[in-house]
Amino acid sequence: MVITVRDVSDADIARACEIESLAYKDNPLGPIIAPGPFPLDSTQKNIQRLINMRKEDPTTHYVQAYDEDAGKMAAFAKWNFFETPDAAAASVKPPNIGAGMNKEACILYLGGLAERKKELMGDKPHIYLHMLITDPDFQGRGAGGILLNWGTKKADELGLPMYLESSKMGHRFYQKRGFKDVETFGIDFSPFGGPIHEQPLMIREPSKAS
Repeated sequence: MVITVRDVSDADIARACEIESLAYKDNPLGPIIAPGPFPLDSTQKNIQRLINMRKEDPTTHYVQAYDEDAGKMAAFAKWNFFETPDAAAASVKPPNIGAGMNKEACILYLGGLAERKKELMGDKPHIYLHMLITDPDFQGRGAGGILLNWGTKKADELGLPMYLESSKMGHRFYQKRGFKDVETFGIDFSPFGGPIHEQPLMIREPSKAS
């Protein structure tokens, strides 16, 4: 099995969205955040949104882990490189809330995460790992680790800290790679029939060359 790091073309975005759907299929927050129903063109709109996001935002970078034997994308990452104070200060944007989403829950959760990032990072230049997802069929083969290593190498070269919001499942994965907890973001989803959710917010400082 050979997994390589590749750029992501516009034509690859559909596969990235497929992986996202597969990876979050059993997420307990799914029925709360995105209960549906969704328009028939919602998948295509999401694909186009990601394509437009990269074209319109120069801080956005997409990278994939490609399984050469299977001939397909195994994992996908979305990074934002905020290399100046102005870029970092302008990085917090309102959450994207489309048709089929629970607007109130999205504002509390996604909006809350954005506010915590703003408080923790402010205008400090940094790299933000917004998304790292692996196709469940490729779990345990190192695809996610390869993409994270790509990002940490870039961070060390630029001398920038990295910031992410971890799932509970991914917490140890990030800890083993130098990320440390700075806060646990908590939100009570019981008004929507859900759990009390806790999400680790993590930072990795750049390694200094010896």
